[in-house]
Amino acid sequence: MIKIISQKLYLRVALSIALVAIVVSIVSSMLSYYSDLKEKKNTNYLLVQQLAHTVEKAATIAAYLNDQELSQEIINGLLSNDIVQGASIEGKSNTKGEMELFIANGTTNKQKEAVLVKLVHPFLDDTFIGVLSIYPDDKFIQQQAQAALKKEFILMLIQSIVIAFFVSLVVQRWLTKPIQNLTDSFAKINPSKPETLKMLSFKQGKRDEISRLTQNINALMHELHLTISNEQTLRKKTQELEAKFRLIFEQASAGICLLDDKNTITTFNPAFKHYFTLPGEEKLSTLHFPELLNNVEKLQSLLLDIRSDINPPQTTLDVECKIGYKTVWFHCLFVRLTDQRQNNRSPQQEQLVEVILHDVTERAEREFQTQFEADHDPLTDLFNRRAGEKRLKKALRECAKHGQHLVLMMIDLDKFKPINDTYGHEAGDKVLIEIANRFKKRFNDNTDICIRLGGDEFIIAQQINTYDKTATQNQAIALIDELQQQVSISNTRTCAVGASIGIAIAPTDGTELHELMHNGDKTLYHVKETGRGKVAFYDDIKIR
Repeated sequence: MIKIISQKLYLRVALSIALVAIVVSIVSSMLSYYSDLKEKKNTNYLLVQQLAHTVEKAATIAAYLNDQELSQEIINGLLSNDIVQGASIEGKSNTKGEMELFIANGTTNKQKEAVLVKLVHPFLDDTFIGVLSIYPDDKFIQQQAQAALKKEFILMLIQSIVIAFFVSLVVQRWLTKPIQNLTDSFAKINPSKPETLKMLSFKQGKRDEISRLTQNINALMHELHLTISNEQTLRKKTQELEAKFRLIFEQASAGICLLDDKNTITTFNPAFKHYFTLPGEEKLSTLHFPELLNNVEKLQSLLLDIRSDINPPQTTLDVECKIGYKTVWFHCLFVRLTDQRQNNRSPQQEQLVEVILHDVTERAEREFQTQFEADHDPLTDLFNRRAGEKRLKKALRECAKHGQHLVLMMIDLDKFKPINDTYGHEAGDKVLIEIANRFKKRFNDNTDICIRLGGDEFIIAQQINTYDKTATQNQAIALIDELQQQVSISNTRTCAVGASIGIAIAPTDGTELHELMHNGDKTLYHVKETGRGKVAFYDDIKIR
C-alpha cells in the first residue's frame, strides 16, 4: 500500500496537503483555545462584578442588620448562577474582635480570584461594615472553552480534508495525468530503433508548462531521430568501407606494414608475413623493420628523413634482403602518414610510416645481369673500357677529395699473338680468361678496378692512402711473375705469356683520366720498346 502511494504523485500531494492542513488546524485550534479561554475568563469576571454590584445593596442591609437569613438567601441566589462557584458575606468585627456575621457557601478557598465588594454603612459613607466575596467558576469557563475548541477543530479538520481531496483531484487532472501520459509514451521509445521515436501527443493551443514541455521534447526527439538515422547510415557505410579495406589489406599481393616512431612493426598483412618467414614459421624473426633487410643504418637514416617535415612525405627504394639461403630484392614505398584531423599531431606524438613492398627479385636479377653485361667484358668478366673509364673517373674524384693516390697500371701481354696464330683463337681466349682470373685473385673486386681495354691490354687501378713506390714496384713484379706461369689450353698442352707494365700515379702524373692514361700508356710502350717483361714508372721516363 505504501509502495503504491509512493508511486502516485497526486496521492502524495493530497496526503501532504492533508497532513499540513491537520497540523495547521491543530496549531490554530490550540491558539484559538488559549485565546478564547482568556477572553471568557475576563468576560466571566466582568459578569461576576456586575452580579456583585447587583446584590451589593442587599448585602449591605444584611451586614448592617447582621441578618444571617438574608445573607444566606443572598449567597444561595449567587450560587444559583453557573459562573459562581462560591460566595461569602463578612460583617464587621465587634469591640471584642468577634465577627458577628459570616455566611459562606460553595468553594471559597481561591481568595486571589475572588471579586471583593466592600459594603459601606448606609448612613456613613466613609464607614465599611463588611465585605461581599464572589468566586468565579473557572472550571465551568474552561469546559465551555474546550467544547468550543473541539467544535472548531472538527470543522477545520473537515475543511482541510475536503480541500486536500479537491486539490488532489486538480493535481491528478492537470499535472499527474499528463505527466503519466508522457512517462508511458517515453517507455515505448527504444533509442536503438529510430522508428519508435514518435511524437508525443498534446492538445493544440494549450500554452501551459506541460504543453510547452511536450513540444520541446518533440523537437528534441526529432533532432535525435535525425542524428541517430544519420549515425546509423554513416556507421553502415563505415562498416562497408572497413570490410573493403580489410579485404584489400588481407588479400593484397604486396606486403604492407605500419611502423611506429621507433621503426617497430605494429601491423602487417599476410603477404608481408609470407615474404619474411620461411615455410613452417609463424612469427617474424624480428619486429624491428630495418633488421629484416640489409643496410640497417641506411634504412634508419632514410626513415628518419621521411619523418622530417622538410623532406617529401614518400620515397622508394630497392632493398636487398637475405631470407634463409635466398637473396630477395624488394621495391619499397615508404609513406609518412599525415594527419587528416583538424587538430594536427603535436611533434611529440609518434610519426607513423607505411611501407608497401613488392618482391622484385626476378626483375632485379635481370637488371643486374643486363647491367653486368653492359659493364663487363663478355670473355673475362672484367670491366670493359666504357665502364672501366667511368669507375676510374670516380676513383680520381674520391682521391682528390680524400687526399689519396691512384696507382694506374697499364698492362700488355707479351707473346700473346703467337698463341692465337699457333693454337687458334679458342686457345687465346682460354689464356685471356686465365689471366683475368689471376687478376681477380690478386686484387680486391670491391676496392680495386680491373679493366680489359681490348685484345691483350689491361688496366689495374688501386686507391691507396699512402704511396710507396717500392711496394708498388714489388707488387707489379710479383704480378708479372704470376702472369708468366703456364696456362693450360687443353688436356695435354700448356703455354705461357709475359707482361709489360707501365705505371702512372695520380695526382703526380696527371689529375685527369685522359692525361693519366696517356702517361701510363707512354710508359708501357717505353717498356715494350726497351725489352718487355719489365715494370716502369712514368716519373722515371719523363725526365729522360
